[in-house]
Amino acid sequence: MDLSTLFGRLHPLVLHFPIALLLLAAALEMVRLKWDRPGLGGTITLLMVIGATGALIATATGWVFAVESHPRPSMRWMLQWHRWLGVLTTVLAGIAAWLAFRLSEAPNPGARWVRRSAIWLTSLILIGAAHLGALMVWGEDYFDPSS
Repeated sequence: MDLSTLFGRLHPLVLHFPIALLLLAAALEMVRLKWDRPGLGGTITLLMVIGATGALIATATGWVFAVESHPRPSMRWMLQWHRWLGVLTTVLAGIAAWLAFRLSEAPNPGARWVRRSAIWLTSLILIGAAHLGALMVWGEDYFDPSS
């Protein structure tokens, strides 16, 4: 196995960590609506920075992995959407991490909502990308009760 193939095959291993971190940051941002505690902003920022970095690695390994992946023709659209939603997630995660850093303790309500919206939008796009990836792995009928 050459180095490129090995790098691509790391995709299923590295993707779960950034997913968990980015979704946890979004959940903590929801908690912060009700219970804003000192240090919570810093925690969310740290989760976003590490999650965005992990998303970049997951995206890079995913694009290399897709070269050796040959989904059946009916699933090729899914791979394309998964790839580009992954790229969009990575870009949004970087922007949201920067906003979380810059606006972590912003007193202005408008600035807080910009930060929250970026984090939550990132998590929604992430869920879409992850769902399509899971469908490619587990099959479109995974949740079908008749199968």
